[in-house]
Amino acid sequence: WNMYNISVPTDFEGLNQYNSMRSVAGRVQNDYNTQFYMRALYQRVLSGTTFKLPAAWLRGKRYFKNVLFNLGFIGIVNTPEYGVIPQICTFSGYGIFLQPVRILVNQPLVTFDGEIGKDCELIHLCGDYRGIWDIVEHYAIRLSVAITSLDCALMNERISFLAAAKSKQANETLKYLYEKISAGEPFAVYDKAIKTDSLDDNEEPIWTYSQDVASQYISDKLLADIDSILMQFDKEVGIAAVGEKKERMLTDEISMQNEDSCARASTWFENLSDSFTLANRLFPELNLSFTMKYGGEEHEYKSENDSNRSI
Repeated sequence: WNMYNISVPTDFEGLNQYNSMRSVAGRVQNDYNTQFYMRALYQRVLSGTTFKLPAAWLRGKRYFKNVLFNLGFIGIVNTPEYGVIPQICTFSGYGIFLQPVRILVNQPLVTFDGEIGKDCELIHLCGDYRGIWDIVEHYAIRLSVAITSLDCALMNERISFLAAAKSKQANETLKYLYEKISAGEPFAVYDKAIKTDSLDDNEEPIWTYSQDVASQYISDKLLADIDSILMQFDKEVGIAAVGEKKERMLTDEISMQNEDSCARASTWFENLSDSFTLANRLFPELNLSFTMKYGGEEHEYKSENDSNRSI
């Protein structure tokens, strides 16, 4: 396949390279804000998809969803000990269309090696067998930088007034006046005799500086940036986003926004539908189905089988 300059997505080298890019030195993955947004955005994506799985998989429902979206694929394997179950796995071999042909599971309680389509099936989210974590991380880092900038701006905007005292008496007077005003008293008085305590008759004992807070206020712009990054993320993963508010929005503009928000999600829906169809044909008793929200609508995949065993 190298003669066609194609990168095969199912080889170990390619997937390892992809997964190793999650922790790049010099970036901010490990700070609190980034971890917060990674978790928040990841849950934001997962909330739009609901899987109907066999009742026997109830305890593994979250496992199935997290492995599929995070890693990008999950194996459906038939084991003598536990029956047909979903398992985190790797795969090997290439078929005529460069697709993987075998599933390998090497877990503490489960060991499996089988042929896809005969002994097992592979559920995958994307055509390149990758998950969504790179998308989550991409936007979480930017949101982390933006929220850190907002915190700094809010602290700086509190410094609207500074004062300096040239004597101990002037210093205590400033503290007293500030405490009075902070306690809610609208009017505070000090003894003008303090002016005679100046070390230099030509200088005031108290020096003040006032900042033009209005001209330095940028918190509203940073909040708008955070909302804009969130809207970009929503459009990326299929969540209906309003976009920037305008007086009049043309029908074509609305349609373009909907198409933007469907680009990735519609591909995920197609890949999952094909994977579920193959899994249901190999294991009819599973009756796998799911619903996915994107582009402002709910899309449903129904199993070809009719069973009441799903949850």
